[in-house]
Amino acid sequence: MTYTKINLYLDNGIPEALSNLWYGTDSSVVEIRDAVEDAKNGEDLLNRIQKMKLLRKFTLDRENEKRVRLKATDFCGNISYLEIIR
Repeated sequence: MTYTKINLYLDNGIPEALSNLWYGTDSSVVEIRDAVEDAKNGEDLLNRIQKMKLLRKFTLDRENEKRVRLKATDFCGNISYLEIIR
């Protein structure tokens, strides 16, 4: 999948650093970029992201021709979105 930008933000629009997804694990920004580039569509991307050792578990929230958005809810109920803009 080609992309122009990868965003991680809270449901209120406040941006987060991608590194917040893997604190204490062996993942990196490069692995997320590789997953996006290798994915065929949103469902394939979700499968690739779920195989990574991230602190949050994502679900596919929405997908259209311009963007894919994955959603995660942490143990406190805070919602985050991982958005890939094509």
